[in-house]
Amino acid sequence: MMKYNFKSLLFVPGHNKDFHIKSSKSNADCILLDLEDSVYPENNKLLARKIILESLNENLFKNHKVFIRINDQTSDYFFQDVSQLSIDMIDGFLLPKTQTAGDVIFFDKLLSIIERDKNLEIGKLKIIPILETAQSIVNADEIAKSSTRIIALGFGSEDFVSDISGIRDFGEDNSIFYPRAKVAIVARANNLIPIDAAYINVHDNEGLEKHLSKGKTLGYEAMWVLNPKQVDYVNKFYSPTDEEIANAKKILNLYEQAGANNQGVAIIDGVFIGPPLVIKAKKILERAKLI
Repeated sequence: MMKYNFKSLLFVPGHNKDFHIKSSKSNADCILLDLEDSVYPENNKLLARKIILESLNENLFKNHKVFIRINDQTSDYFFQDVSQLSIDMIDGFLLPKTQTAGDVIFFDKLLSIIERDKNLEIGKLKIIPILETAQSIVNADEIAKSSTRIIALGFGSEDFVSDISGIRDFGEDNSIFYPRAKVAIVARANNLIPIDAAYINVHDNEGLEKHLSKGKTLGYEAMWVLNPKQVDYVNKFYSPTDEEIANAKKILNLYEQAGANNQGVAIIDGVFIGPPLVIKAKKILERAKLI
């Protein structure tokens, strides 16, 4: 499978051509062309499909990965979203309101049928389920295992809090701590990319940095982005720093030297270098190489 390397995934309203053009010039790793939440009133959803196809045929996003957030499977728009936009110029789809493994299995089979009909490579179109309901969090591991098309799991915080009738406590984040942590853990357990929730206060850079710090602490390596202004913050935060890269190289060198000298133990700055630190160092260098 092709290795995807996401840090920032920028949502762009499907019906707004000006936003398409602006986003195509951004540093986002992935453009998420949206047919769901940002497309209102509803009569704009048909227009959004038309404009998305126009932008894709113009090769507007040639420097980006492209995924499309379709409307959920219970909507009147789902089937046409998928059938019209399953084309060679996109990487795949975000599946919103994913509830169970069955939702993904159905979607996987539908994509296979469409790929055959359109002479696309079977399995070309990838899936990123968005876990944003109580049921999806309960079923997270089964969802993650439900299709080989899945490359990532994304967490949707605001829909989740609404679904459980909770209170969104920005800063404290108690309302989302458990599901946010679980999505990252399940993604890592299944070798998928964990994508953190968007930070909806788009003009609050200090809050964004705190949000990013918590996400990285929980194991995330990418984030949904709602405004192009957030892209560079997210990219910088989820890229290894020069200090992290240098320290990772130092750890691996000392660990290898200890093994070569039959010492068995290596210590750096008073800290024992064991397998967990070695694994982390290798991951940092691998990610830096990909970036």
